[in-house]
Amino acid sequence: MKKKLILFLMTAVLILGASLPAAGIARADAVSDASNRALTWLQVQQDATAGYAFDGLVDSFEDFWGPNNPKQIVYTYDQAVAAIAFIVKGERTRAEKVLNKMRDIQDPSGYWLNSYWYNNGYGEEIRKHVGPVSWMAMAAMAYEKQYNDTRYRPMALKALDWCLTYSKANGGIAGGWSAWSNSDEPWSSTEHNIDLYRVLQYYASVDSSKTASYTAAATGVKSFLDNVVWDDAAKRFKGGWKNDTNLIDPKIPLDVNPWGVLALGLNGTRNYGASLTYVENAAGTPGTLANPRYKQTLTYNDAGNTLSGYDFDWTDEVLPAYDDNGNQIGNTGADVWLEGTAFMSLAYYMQGNTTKANAINTEIIKKQGTSGPSLGGIPYSLKGTSNSYWVMAQQNCVSSTGWLILSLHRFNPFTGQYLTGGSNPGDTTAPTVPGNLASTGKTDTTVSLSWSPSTDNTGVTGYYVYRGGTQAASVTGTTATVSGLTASTAYTFTVKAADAAGNLSAASNAVTVTTNASGGNGNHVTADYTAGVTKVSASEASIFITPVTSALYVDVHYKVNGGAQLNYRMTLSSGTWRQTVSGLSTGSSIEYWFTYEKSGPQYDSPHYTYVQ
Repeated sequence: MKKKLILFLMTAVLILGASLPAAGIARADAVSDASNRALTWLQVQQDATAGYAFDGLVDSFEDFWGPNNPKQIVYTYDQAVAAIAFIVKGERTRAEKVLNKMRDIQDPSGYWLNSYWYNNGYGEEIRKHVGPVSWMAMAAMAYEKQYNDTRYRPMALKALDWCLTYSKANGGIAGGWSAWSNSDEPWSSTEHNIDLYRVLQYYASVDSSKTASYTAAATGVKSFLDNVVWDDAAKRFKGGWKNDTNLIDPKIPLDVNPWGVLALGLNGTRNYGASLTYVENAAGTPGTLANPRYKQTLTYNDAGNTLSGYDFDWTDEVLPAYDDNGNQIGNTGADVWLEGTAFMSLAYYMQGNTTKANAINTEIIKKQGTSGPSLGGIPYSLKGTSNSYWVMAQQNCVSSTGWLILSLHRFNPFTGQYLTGGSNPGDTTAPTVPGNLASTGKTDTTVSLSWSPSTDNTGVTGYYVYRGGTQAASVTGTTATVSGLTASTAYTFTVKAADAAGNLSAASNAVTVTTNASGGNGNHVTADYTAGVTKVSASEASIFITPVTSALYVDVHYKVNGGAQLNYRMTLSSGTWRQTVSGLSTGSSIEYWFTYEKSGPQYDSPHYTYVQ
């Protein structure tokens, strides 16, 4: 579990949480101002990548090789944090820019490298770690839960499938692969197993094709956390497990404890909330591995003013630090890890200690940039010491700034929920089963369905419609129209209800419906549009589509007599989009289909055929 010089390799994945409000719970006061300033800094960092190979990602650090010569590095973990922060702030377009680019650059096997040069698109840290990969799945889940849009689910599932290739017999998931040693990493860190637990549970609950495998993996991860790396005597988590030596990692980084609380709750198989007390009471003078110290109060400006927060690790002795290969990597010493300090604030708020949580955030904001390009940014660490894994940066960074937003808005990324204080990660009671599923209409390419509503102890948030074992639609009401079907074909449908915590009901009764015979040259009517072809003359025809909801654009794709595919942006007139096809003769065949925008997302229609 080591990181290349400047940024903590943080590990994880998302969430079993609620649908998000448009922009969180920020208030019109200093908290809101700090949150808005943090957003401004993230926006500037994202805009810095415009025009480069990885346009849309967010520059991880406000750092430079020299004047006007920035270090153009983007870390995968940071992109996940930035995307979630944008979602919390209601910045959907910016979140999509991040997620779209990460989807574009995902390796076919499912992983991302730890970091990239955004100017040329090359890998920067050539390591494939489970933690950052699982965080990207977490960000995809946050988007899905907020906008009821599953466009990034394939990316998330591919990422999780890759992570599970590192499963071990003790239930834990190992760290990944490193080009530094050209081998698999020899450790299973506590932190990235904490991350994986909730995201595996979520996708197991919403994707029937993954229910069995992901549920089994989540159960194994939970056993690993409870029985391998939890120290029940000290009431805190250990750093991880060394698969090469079959020994516990003796190091005890801070983050595993607040992250454990956020992901697993205050109580459960173990007393996870007690780990916050462990961190708070660790008061070694000086701090050592046997007698740690995490709380620090240090000067943060030239005037000698002080800031209180939490260090990454346990020691405040000023001693040489070495990596696993015996190379010196700076010096240890007292420091404040500002990102990790935000973890503690959110965990305390979850515990119900609002006063403590607010006080911690106030301390973090003392280091927030106040002007120029630094406006709103939060440094990674206060002093830039070695944390026994790498030397921590002092520049403003995405991770600390994004986590400040999450902390201020009380958003728990592990569960996808806004915390209310003193709460566990979410309820586990599933809604009742939707009743009386029935077909209310059909065409050659669509089937309309309705059902009776479900009930839930905290409230039903929506319904998933399945065609066989595949999710075909998600809605908030009790009706849905499934489109893109084939004429004269039998389909079987079921419906499941979901609540705010991502719990799914059992499936409703099944309904089998056979679509109508093909409409030939007639119009095609779906829930989204009416489309067809009008004969203009012996040699011309007009393809048209009239969306039910006004579209920002419609592209038509067609082939004449099986020839080359042609693609055009259609012309809008009085609510109908049209494209004229010329050079036809009697009997000419046109295969055509559409790509259309609907309220933000883009959809593809089925293929239709017209004969002149």
